[in-house]
This record gives sequence, structure tokens and C-alpha cells, in this order.
Amino acid sequence: MSFQLEEVTQILVTNANPRRELHGEERVRAIDIAFSVKGENTLLDLIEPGLREHHYFNKALKDGQEALPGVIIPLPNLRYPKLPQAYSYAKGEKYRGYRFIWDWGTDGAHVDFTDVVLANLHYELHEGGSVTIMGTIQYNGEELQDNDVYGELSGLASEGEIYAKLLAPAELIPVKKGYRAGKPDTPPADQPPGDGSGGEPDAGDIFAAQHGKSGGSDDDTDDQPQDDAK
Repeated sequence: MSFQLEEVTQILVTNANPRRELHGEERVRAIDIAFSVKGENTLLDLIEPGLREHHYFNKALKDGQEALPGVIIPLPNLRYPKLPQAYSYAKGEKYRGYRFIWDWGTDGAHVDFTDVVLANLHYELHEGGSVTIMGTIQYNGEELQDNDVYGELSGLASEGEIYAKLLAPAELIPVKKGYRAGKPDTPPADQPPGDGSGGEPDAGDIFAAQHGKSGGSDDDTDDQPQDDAK
């Protein structure tokens, strides 16, 4: 998964789910931010090179129109219009190590988080050459102890569109249950090293599957309501 937004990009926040996770005996703040980006189908190549050509083609060229040398050929037509137009990419997989920057324009970055998780990456195809890419950003770092920052992130869904960057790490690290931003993975106390299962249930898994619905996560009782952010 190579998806990233290297330039400041307008994204739509479709839901924000503030919660608390149980790490050992400590409850820590966490947040899930569901987002979508709509644009030209060249966005598909940010997920995986060749994905655009897999889904799209240029009907006019196929029917005999000649391509101009040195010109990037637009691919506006769905190659398989009778197939589903919504797809999950690497379903069930999520990776840590991303950097998320919420940009406030001339005032600079408002938040700059490292070791963020990207989960639930999926996309929808549209005839004419546009796509919508969607995913969920998950974070549980120490910066969320700041009540103002936590409250503003919790209210992002009401903001709608924001400007942000999402930068991929040099090496993607699969997320284990109980991951903590900025800290190495450790097995739970009741399991030997190398077991690889780890930690408490992750409310973000359910949220990622339901991010388009209102009401946040329906996960276990360890999650706490948003009034924690006030």
C-alpha cells in the first residue's frame, strides 16, 4: 500500500470517533478520522501503479482515434461497467508509521502527528474518469492529552472539508492489537514474546467498517463518549 497525499490536499472528513483504549491498566485517548478524496482517476496510481489502467480505458482510442505523441492519455471510460464500482484495497490490513498534518493554510500546521495508522482503504469508480478514495486515520499519541486539540479533532466531521497531508513511511509496519503511537510493539503480559496477538480489542476496526454511519463506534465498553474531550 503506497497511498499518500504528499501535497496539501482538500479532503472531506466524513466522521470522527473519539474514544479511549485500555492499555494494561491505563486508559488512553484515541481517535478515528474517516475521510474521502475525490479527483481524477490518476489517484488510483497512488494506491498501486497500474490500478487506473485496470479499471479504465479510452474508448475513443480503442475505436481508432490516434494518440498524440508525448501526451498523457486520459482514461475516462470504465473498462468493466457491469462489474461492481466499489472496492476495498488490502481488506483487513492496516499499517502504522504514517504522518498526518492538518494544515491551517497561512497559519501553518495545526496538528502534526507521527506514527499514525491508515486503515480501511477503499475506493469508488465513476464513469468519466473520476474516483473517490476513502480511508480511516487512527491515532492514540500523547498529543491527544491536550483538551483543545482532542476537542477540535473530535469535531472535524462538522467542519466537512479540511486541508491535510498524509505521508507514508519508508517502511510500512502492520498494526498489532494494542499498538501505541511512538512506542514499539510489545506482547501482553500473559503471553510469551513473539506471540503476535497483543493488546485489547480495537474499537477502530468496527468504526472503519461503519465510518459512513452516524453515531461513531459500536465496539466494546472500553470506549468512552465524546464528553471526555470537553
